[in-house]
Amino acid sequence: MGASFLSLVPPGSGGVRDYASVIGQSLQAPPFEMTRTTDISSLSGDCLLLHFSGYGYHKRGVPLWLVEQVRRLRSRFQAFGVVFHELYASSPPWGSAFWLGAWQKRIARELLDLSDFWLTNREESGRWLLARRGAAPHRVLPVFSNVGEPASIDADRAPHLVVFGGPGVRANVYQWAGGEVFDCARRRGLVIHDIGPPLQDAQLAQRLVQEKAVVHGKLSAQAVSQALSGASYGALSYPLDYASKSGVLAAYSAHGLCPILLWEDYRPHDGLVANFNYLPGFAALENVDARTVGRQARQWYEPHCVDAHVAALRAMRSEATR
Repeated sequence: MGASFLSLVPPGSGGVRDYASVIGQSLQAPPFEMTRTTDISSLSGDCLLLHFSGYGYHKRGVPLWLVEQVRRLRSRFQAFGVVFHELYASSPPWGSAFWLGAWQKRIARELLDLSDFWLTNREESGRWLLARRGAAPHRVLPVFSNVGEPASIDADRAPHLVVFGGPGVRANVYQWAGGEVFDCARRRGLVIHDIGPPLQDAQLAQRLVQEKAVVHGKLSAQAVSQALSGASYGALSYPLDYASKSGVLAAYSAHGLCPILLWEDYRPHDGLVANFNYLPGFAALENVDARTVGRQARQWYEPHCVDAHVAALRAMRSEATR
């Protein structure tokens, strides 16, 4: 196989596959699913690009086999790059990640050592990687929107509050502070628009019906983009130091919604500043111009749009073989 870029991805669906699929259209590198048993004997080309998230390749996040497979492939490609979607997990001593974290770090370090260039989505991840491999070409770019990037965000917007994402992500918003999102919507005359696969909590799903939320279910990327383009707010419960890897936040920002982030700690991370390009909780909606915050969210987004990721990967591939 002689494609200029060959993108290796873990099996199944999810954010990593979506990312690889979107940039693959511009790089002419459709995702190639990699498992322990994949036949790699015919693979060769210009640039091998690994999309790495340990748990995608192994249920405990320790795909030791992946390092060996990449090492075999490395000699058949002129350059090897890694997109570190995740590095390693951490947890209290009663969680498996506490005991497996050292192995996860070792795998990330070995892949880093094999690479000619790398890209990651968090400043904190970038610091970890730089401390272990400072000389290689690299970029730190928050993720882009997997549901489109409208050319203009100046369309008329209805008083809609979107809650978008997977079932668990959306449930976290609805359960935040005992259902504060519903109180806020009633108080401010906002209609909640729920977008994503069905919630797994039947009581929570019934609460949405009682609150007269518009439940869309899972939509196509085009339909999600249309819904976001006409809404005013988007809510997400996510740790701020990981928000730059959230496709939901990227989607809100790309479409110029006013993002409402729900967490305990609102210190700045990855260029995200409370009350500037997002609102820290529902109380912050008082005396705020949603359009202004939405425009500033879009300004935060633009330097790491799809084209920026594609350009960065192409540039690093050139730097690595110069």
